[in-house]
Amino acid sequence: MTNKSRYMTKAISEELDIELQVVLWQFYDEINEQRKEQMDYLQVFEISVCEETLTITNRQEVSSLQTKVIINNKVKGAKNTTVWIIDDERYQTMLFPKDY
Repeated sequence: MTNKSRYMTKAISEELDIELQVVLWQFYDEINEQRKEQMDYLQVFEISVCEETLTITNRQEVSSLQTKVIINNKVKGAKNTTVWIIDDERYQTMLFPKDY
């Protein structure tokens, strides 16, 4: 967990279920802990829904790395989408690519 303030765009707040927002922040924290200095400022989370499973694939360009997590219980309201988390020096922001 970070001490930085965390924000989200209005679109994330309205269109992405709170449970999935929490899952993404937790996944972000886990990969941040694993990668440490290799962590890029832009993290891309690709969310795929298939019947009763939810797959979240994380990737970054600098220090080209990819991590995948599969959740067996479908998160309410989840749909196929892409979410970014941008980390700058002061805060972290969750947004859809269309919000950039």
